[in-house]
Amino acid sequence: MRLVIDLLDEEKEQLEDLILYHKRKYYDGQPEISDAEYDSLEDRLRVIDPENPVLFIVGAPIGGNIVHNPPMLSCQKAKTVEKIISWADNRPLMMGYKIDGISLKLIFENTKFIQAATRGSGTHGDDVTLNVMKIKAIPKTLPFEDRIEIRGELYMRISEFNRINDSLPEDERYSNPRNLAAGTAKQKDAKMMEDRVLNFMAFELLGWKDDSTINEKAQTLKSWGFETSDFLSIDSPTFEIVDKHFRKVEGERDNLDYEIDGVVFKYNLVADREAVGATDHHPRWQIALKFESKGKSTKLKDITWQVGRTSVLTPVAELEPVEISGAVISRATMHNADFLLDLDAKPGDFVYVERSGEVIPKIISVTAKNSTGKSRLPKQCPSCGSETIKSGVNLLCTGDFCRDRSIQQIGAWIRKTGIDGIGGKSLEKLFDADLIKHYSDLYAITEEQLVNLLGRNGEKIFTSINSTRELPFRTFLAAMGIEKLGTTMGKKLANSFKNFEELKTASMDKLQELEGISHITAKFIYEGVRETERYSNLFKNGVKIIYPEIKSRITDQDKTKVIKQMKIYVTGKVEGITKTELKAMLEDKGIDFANGVTKTLDYLVLAENPGEKRQEQADGFGIKMIGWEEFKSKYLD
Repeated sequence: MRLVIDLLDEEKEQLEDLILYHKRKYYDGQPEISDAEYDSLEDRLRVIDPENPVLFIVGAPIGGNIVHNPPMLSCQKAKTVEKIISWADNRPLMMGYKIDGISLKLIFENTKFIQAATRGSGTHGDDVTLNVMKIKAIPKTLPFEDRIEIRGELYMRISEFNRINDSLPEDERYSNPRNLAAGTAKQKDAKMMEDRVLNFMAFELLGWKDDSTINEKAQTLKSWGFETSDFLSIDSPTFEIVDKHFRKVEGERDNLDYEIDGVVFKYNLVADREAVGATDHHPRWQIALKFESKGKSTKLKDITWQVGRTSVLTPVAELEPVEISGAVISRATMHNADFLLDLDAKPGDFVYVERSGEVIPKIISVTAKNSTGKSRLPKQCPSCGSETIKSGVNLLCTGDFCRDRSIQQIGAWIRKTGIDGIGGKSLEKLFDADLIKHYSDLYAITEEQLVNLLGRNGEKIFTSINSTRELPFRTFLAAMGIEKLGTTMGKKLANSFKNFEELKTASMDKLQELEGISHITAKFIYEGVRETERYSNLFKNGVKIIYPEIKSRITDQDKTKVIKQMKIYVTGKVEGITKTELKAMLEDKGIDFANGVTKTLDYLVLAENPGEKRQEQADGFGIKMIGWEEFKSKYLD
């Protein structure tokens, strides 16, 4: 009986995915099956699960534009606690996080989720129903029969943002979680939703008990399985009380796994909200108090251009040094060519700089113009002098040989494979000495050559290079420098093809059958693995691919079911194995090795000399902790 249920659950998931896929194709004007064939899919799902929410969605109408009624208004802002107290005028308040995300509304009818749309202009938004249906954090059924609307912020956790960015080359990484969340929500390649985790934090409930307080709405949303932003009621707001709670949240923001840029106060009672109403721009019954900005204005001295491994030129702001959050900032990325043109910043202007996530410096705006004319893009590559061309938001180098691009490609291989000791300056020395012109040359260089050029450190580098002559299949793929083929995609391909030869002969159709691979991504992979100059000399110079052992997945099915979806982080040192090797070993067995301690972990595994901070984080999240030896014997041996 259990086997039958498992098979039906598996078929149900497959049908859900197929229905969503073909709905999208239909609304994009690219139907792949007939109406009758589509109806048969829905009919079969209705037999297995007649109440499945996929059967009830009405999203993605032609045009994709949804009217908001009432409009999704902005939130008025305050700069001081005094302003909050004056605005409150002794009314009971509800306090909540101001999430830095994408405003979203969800429509439910007859207990079923049927539609989702972004805020857009406030009166009209984009339909994103098909993508939202894939977000596991959003309930798809509710214990409420009437039509209701839930509004909130769609966001990406910082840990998830870091996971995705860590899998990408430096010149392809996203600037912040909000932008990545927005791009993912509107992504037409629905399969990509499988590889990116989005969350939703509700802040409003419409169509439910008109006389309810904000607090009652928040508690109801929680009982329905939603994460909510409102968390504290203040019955008698005074300066001391409001300031105390605001400062407490401000002090805790760096410990949260999502970005907030302030707090929102709302009149808790419906009578108070109805008494003040709203303007065309914002409700008068809510107001945001933003945190003091951690950025500063400074002079833009120059704009330089860096060439990435995929030929993309990235503008970099050279700044008059300025201290922000304890760090002296003299350079900041300007992301891409379009960002620079939109900003219209030129040397001599003053720009506002912030540290995103207290780490990455970024330019926010121009604060004072000291220059004339319009920003212009270089017509020639600063590295090789070749002509540049505009492609989408980026500027590209068209040269067949480009020094900086080649160095970036070698550097990417070094980082992906875990070779130690070769920093940027050392790599440039090796390149300019004609010792390493391609990453395959790393495996032809001698210890004597390294020592002569780099000194005693050359011995350690030589040893480190030799330790990477045998590479896990997914690492080899991710390091080759093929566009769209990073760590995550390398893992997917390594788990889908027996060996490199099988991947090289795979058709475009075969590649696109894999989840998360669009036509464009498949094209890059299809062409990239056939470019023999990428890898032929690697094999000649002794590099070997180690293919994952899948025996334990086949012969020990019960254990596989337990660990298939397991997510862990190991803190401390496992004797005789590097962190990279440990991660590879665990992922070969189907265990997800996280980038740090987050709420989504199943275990924090404690190895030799485990970090106290990691244990405190795990304890705070309520995550189970287990010793390495116990974990190993339970799941690996």
